[in-house]
Amino acid sequence: MSQNVQEDGQQTFKQAAQPTRRMPKATSMLVLALTVAGVTTAVMPEARAQSAEALRHLDSAVKNSGGDLALLNHYREYSCDAVEDTGMYPRSSAERRETRVPLTQIFDNVWYIGDMYVGQFILKTASGGFVLIDALNNSAEVDQYTMPALRSLGLSASNPLLAVMISHGHGDHDGGANRLREIFGSSLAIYLGSGDARNKAYNPLQIDSAIAEPQERTIGGTTVVFQSIPGHTPGMMNFVIPVRHNGVEHKLMMGGRQGHPGAVASARSYLRGTERSYELVKKYGVVGTFLTHPTSDGTTVHMQAIERAGSRDPNPFFIGHERTLRAAAMWRGCAAGWLSTRDASSVELVWRVTSLTFPELKPNLNTVSAQLASGWGPNDPDAAQTTPDAQWGPIAGQTVTFSIEGGGPGCTAITNAKGLATCTLPNKAKLLPNQRVAASFEGNTTDTFVNLSSKASAVVPARGR
Repeated sequence: MSQNVQEDGQQTFKQAAQPTRRMPKATSMLVLALTVAGVTTAVMPEARAQSAEALRHLDSAVKNSGGDLALLNHYREYSCDAVEDTGMYPRSSAERRETRVPLTQIFDNVWYIGDMYVGQFILKTASGGFVLIDALNNSAEVDQYTMPALRSLGLSASNPLLAVMISHGHGDHDGGANRLREIFGSSLAIYLGSGDARNKAYNPLQIDSAIAEPQERTIGGTTVVFQSIPGHTPGMMNFVIPVRHNGVEHKLMMGGRQGHPGAVASARSYLRGTERSYELVKKYGVVGTFLTHPTSDGTTVHMQAIERAGSRDPNPFFIGHERTLRAAAMWRGCAAGWLSTRDASSVELVWRVTSLTFPELKPNLNTVSAQLASGWGPNDPDAAQTTPDAQWGPIAGQTVTFSIEGGGPGCTAITNAKGLATCTLPNKAKLLPNQRVAASFEGNTTDTFVNLSSKASAVVPARGR
């Protein structure tokens, strides 16, 4: 699955282990709750010394995983570390910089090249031309890695390099941009957020960083999305990239997690950027993420899995839309926790991912029910908490809307203390075998929480169960 376009004597990608941190004995209530739920993790000592405000958000980044260990390891681990273990990321950076990743195909139309600390993606467009996502560290890396990779993929006059999309203006992401300008000339579009464009010699084509809404551009017949998320830098951006797997298109987000900034204003902007990221995932139906800092979201693990298997099928990058929403909410929790360490007066509402489940679906019933809950669902270990801002699990007093496949009559109901909403179908209608039932919750805001919207559907079994 990889092509060895460079050999420099560094540690091989296949041999490299994913950096991990040593975990102390689990002593917090958070870890106890995880153990009850069948999930094991730990909070570093630094986290236990944080303020109550920080801990509320750090805990939410665990709860919003829904007990999914892969999400905890890939998304929370390398984001909440900014609060819990500030030295973790730097400790492993040297080793990751020394581990080259050969040209590795991760989708039908996307490849990665670089090292385990930072790299770039190559996107093949519908027209056959190429787009680079980030530009590596410097001119030498462009000559040594980028250009051989492009040539091996068929770079030519008929399949040219069409554009470079730079996530932000730090040197490990745009350091090779001047060299790309030298090679390909003034006609090459090099996109950069306007907030980072000042004094850039490669004369970037600016994406307005003041525009919060996603901005679409079509390059070589492929439509990509730019989203401004100032914080890490003033011009930081997310991208939505249409990737293809076995000929089928899926949308992934390139971005989401970057280094947490130290200045209060930037940390607050970073937090708002994570909220924009969540909305981006929701709007475009994103089913996974990938990053040019590949350790930060599981990209390294996924590439190694592809390398070991010798196959991209099934593709580990596709984690599903609902899990990607959870991941984005976890990033937001870590960012809110980080802000509280920069600004002791900061008070942010806790975001809670919600879920809907159908406890009973049987044919010929004239009622339909769904249970609304946060965290790990109706049986969340903190469902019995008496402190309002510590309660997770069933959500009471909220409207759930039901719809029936085939235009059958729907209904609405209010959740009870157990989060259960039950309504009677109008016009004496009854559920039919193999009929799909959908439930939705629009979300709500309290003095403590933002309960995020959710929806679910299920098929009525052919026979009662």
